[in-house]
Amino acid sequence: MPHYDTLNHYLERLSPQCLSEIRRRLVVTLLRMKQFYRARLLGKYWRVILDGTGLFYFREKHCENCLCETVKDAEGKERRRYYHKVVEAKLVLGENLVISLGTEFVENESEDVKKQDCEFNAAKRLEGRLKKEYPRLPVCVQGDALYAVEPMMRLCRKNGWKYIFTQKEARQAVIGESYAWIKGGGGAAVVKGIGKEQGTGRYANHVEETAGKEETIHIYEYEYRKKQEAEEKVVRFQWLTNIELTKRNLEEMVEAGRGRWKIENEGFNNQKNGLYRIEHLNSREGNAMKNHYLLTQIADILMQVYMAWSPMIKETGQSKKNTSSRLLESFRRQTVTDEDVSYIKRYTTIYLE
Repeated sequence: MPHYDTLNHYLERLSPQCLSEIRRRLVVTLLRMKQFYRARLLGKYWRVILDGTGLFYFREKHCENCLCETVKDAEGKERRRYYHKVVEAKLVLGENLVISLGTEFVENESEDVKKQDCEFNAAKRLEGRLKKEYPRLPVCVQGDALYAVEPMMRLCRKNGWKYIFTQKEARQAVIGESYAWIKGGGGAAVVKGIGKEQGTGRYANHVEETAGKEETIHIYEYEYRKKQEAEEKVVRFQWLTNIELTKRNLEEMVEAGRGRWKIENEGFNNQKNGLYRIEHLNSREGNAMKNHYLLTQIADILMQVYMAWSPMIKETGQSKKNTSSRLLESFRRQTVTDEDVSYIKRYTTIYLE
């Protein structure tokens, strides 16, 4: 295996677009496997979850593309902090299979910009690129309340995509008030006994007509009672969508809306605190930093598919960390034969439970 300095020297000069193309080919191959079709929403739409996260933080300016913010330290003194951030689009292929579909780095074009780049603008650039790379893919975009605004809804409509965004009154106050008025007047449909908690779902279509908005907006919510110590707490979720809601599809829509946390758990949380440590600074050179991150996403795709498919791992209950360590040792010690190379070209079918 190459020495780390040799690898890093190469990644400093490699275009991130090359690694993005490798990932795209991997994803296209997986999408063509009918095994993953049952993960589609309502039997048609592939769920793509958007979210951003911070990667690296510096006390001093790292490069001309650094983002900057003012924070307070433990003593209450203000100081400037420089950092790099990324927006990810994760594709849901199964209950425990969420892979990277696209990446957009949040960064300033130069150090003298008047307005910094932000997660929302990066997400719009990412959606534009995804449409070019997967022009015919039926997509349902999911995201938190940051994306629940008409510019993002307009972009989804332009791309021919569906969306499910978390609704919060602080983000869309007029929409929330309109839905509350409709619900208070008995205009919201009610479905009881849905979800694993057997809670209550409600929905109202075309709330935009009452709120005076241009984009199609349907609202649905789900609530259930949860016992917490001696008290009983009501847990409530609410979402915006442009998918027509019915009593038949409401339960599946609720499950999809609540599944947005997958990008945080199966996505960023595992990659930060588990095997990959994406917050570790593998290189201080900007281009190499991006390539290290993209290589991590490619490795994660391969590892997730391998873990989901391998019968031996399922039987032994072997952890992802141990599996990764053993694979690495096999690369180091085992000789690759001509038979191994020919086997790679064979068609492999992946069976999931």
